[in-house]
Amino acid sequence: MSPTQRSRSTLAIVVDGLLPALAWVAGVLGMVALWTAVSLALRSPSGWLALVAALDMVLLLRLAAMPAGPARAWAAVAGTALAIALGYWFHAAITMGVMLGLQPVESALRLGPVLAGELLRHTTSAWDIAWAVLALPLAWKLAR
Repeated sequence: MSPTQRSRSTLAIVVDGLLPALAWVAGVLGMVALWTAVSLALRSPSGWLALVAALDMVLLLRLAAMPAGPARAWAAVAGTALAIALGYWFHAAITMGVMLGLQPVESALRLGPVLAGELLRHTTSAWDIAWAVLALPLAWKLAR
């Protein structure tokens, strides 16, 4: 193998892995931003957005040309789970931040896990939890 072929193949591997990774990060951050905006506008946890997070993650990974299979399925499930967790975290931060006059990001940085858990326990319904639970197998199924 000549040096140009070796460098080309290494470059292709880096590029092929970089685009799906960037799509994954963009999917998580974009969904958290959307979840925060909807949660702020509706003043509810908006658990139905978990399904949107699953669809968004699957679509972005497919558009980034990540090969089908278990790796893409696990990436979709992990991205969906992280988006759900951060979405609920920011909802709790918004709930507390509105009372204290803090911005969502500032409140999210100051919020502790116990207070976030209590705020979520009081604001989420069984439907919100059901949407989050259904989103993970949906991401797995659609990403394979």
